[in-house]
Amino acid sequence: MTTYQMTNDQTLQAVVEAVCSLVSLPKPADAAGSGDPNIQLMVTAANLASLEMLNTYEWSTLTKMASIDVFTTAPPSPGQATETAFDLPGDFYRFIDQTQWNAAMRFPAVGPVSPQGWMTYMVFPISANFTLTWQMREGKLWFLNAPPSPGQAFRFMYLSRALVRDADDPDLYKNVANKNGDTFMLDGVLMTLLTRVKWLEAKGFDSGSAVRDFMLAFDSRIGAQKGANILNMAGGPHDYPYIGIGNLPEASLYGMRQ
Repeated sequence: MTTYQMTNDQTLQAVVEAVCSLVSLPKPADAAGSGDPNIQLMVTAANLASLEMLNTYEWSTLTKMASIDVFTTAPPSPGQATETAFDLPGDFYRFIDQTQWNAAMRFPAVGPVSPQGWMTYMVFPISANFTLTWQMREGKLWFLNAPPSPGQAFRFMYLSRALVRDADDPDLYKNVANKNGDTFMLDGVLMTLLTRVKWLEAKGFDSGSAVRDFMLAFDSRIGAQKGANILNMAGGPHDYPYIGIGNLPEASLYGMRQ
């Protein structure tokens, strides 16, 4: 029987120790509580590195799916548009593009609508009623002319900013590592290499070779991860990616054209 023993190189302590080895500094016994300015800077650099990596790619470990039941208890008056706000998930960072769907109607949700387009809908309500029209504003998700209860399910995928799992509570996730055992939810090698870059830059040292090392590792990691094309039976590049039996690979089993 095959067994595996994997080293957890994603904790704050492990990342700091690895970077110390790369820059010829003594490894600290307590990275989070160290009084050494170099180590304190390295802890800050590690957290900055995790935030920067969050912006560079749609990491599978941080990709989540969610659903919001969209409805209103106050139907609009004839000829008038209404808007209803809903809270986003507590760890929401940004949407994964083209994943917003009206699950009840099986149509893509229309959005994000620009402020200019939204005001047009509000002043001259001509939006279609067969799907959900949405916009981000004031840290909330707004819907135009939400249907009455029980409403319709708005399903989507998003990138989480819960970058760190707490050392003492495995059910607690946060976006800053401040304990030695806090675990970054991102690749440990990339975290180490980018933390070194941030530390060298903050110290005013040459970071050219460190940047190259990170970019080589980063390109190698994400280059092998390729997403599938969006299924589209509408035929045009600007049409909605409707999914149907006519454009599914399995359709050929039934003698249908793909």
